[in-house]
Amino acid sequence: MKKIFKKLFLVDRIDLIKKNLKKKNPFSLEIGVHRGDFSKKLFLNFRPQKLVLVDPWMVFNELIYEKSWYGNSDILGQKKQDQYFEEIKSYFKKEILNNEVEVCRSTSDVFFINNKYKFDLIYIDGNHLYDFVKKDISNSLNFINKEGIIVLDDYKLKGWWNDGVTRAIDYFIKTKKIKILEQHNLINYHHQCILQKI
Repeated sequence: MKKIFKKLFLVDRIDLIKKNLKKKNPFSLEIGVHRGDFSKKLFLNFRPQKLVLVDPWMVFNELIYEKSWYGNSDILGQKKQDQYFEEIKSYFKKEILNNEVEVCRSTSDVFFINNKYKFDLIYIDGNHLYDFVKKDISNSLNFINKEGIIVLDDYKLKGWWNDGVTRAIDYFIKTKKIKILEQHNLINYHHQCILQKI
């Protein structure tokens, strides 16, 4: 049944962002880049004034991360993460030189401590565990422009992260610091949640 709903009501996440983002050439931040597939789509579709990409590109040895993209369960381990980082820098070489793209190899916590930018679009797809998502939302709320949007991936998916994304969003709904503009459901199928600061 789930597959039928997905086929009938699947919404592309780029289209979803376009529908909710008011700013042209948005100052943009992506937390959690991995191989940069979505980073490339963000740049091509929105032509941001600047796109900042944040990811530590490091493996984690803790058992909880075993099934994640950055769990240390592969024979290549850290070498694979280093390769992903180099590939991103190579792909965006021209844009980095033109100051259109900035690649920051660090955790999002460290990035936000030193961040001087305000963003129109923040896309959160980093560490999905509850405490990390909660920190990413909290930090993002301090650096989002008026009418800017914060988008979270893997909303309403339990995954190895034990539904950390959904639970973190629920926390901020209770604190009345955010409003939800769009959220995943069976007839609006995308596993994204789009937030705006109240």
